[in-house]
Amino acid sequence: MEKRFTPSEVAQICGVKVGTVHAWISRREIGSVKFGRRRFITLLQIQELYKNRQTSDFIDRTYADGPKR
Repeated sequence: MEKRFTPSEVAQICGVKVGTVHAWISRREIGSVKFGRRRFITLLQIQELYKNRQTSDFIDRTYADGPKR
């Protein structure tokens, strides 16, 4: 079985804030598995995120919609 990481562990690994990881999940940039109320991300899913970000098709939409009111 592959090791699973929480969003906060993924944030530490990637050097980003936990909110960024949750944004990646909601935008489906990174896959995750939900067990009960907890969400986990595998190492393969983290690697897929970085592989997809290296292609020219990736567009970072983190701030594309502007601030929410």
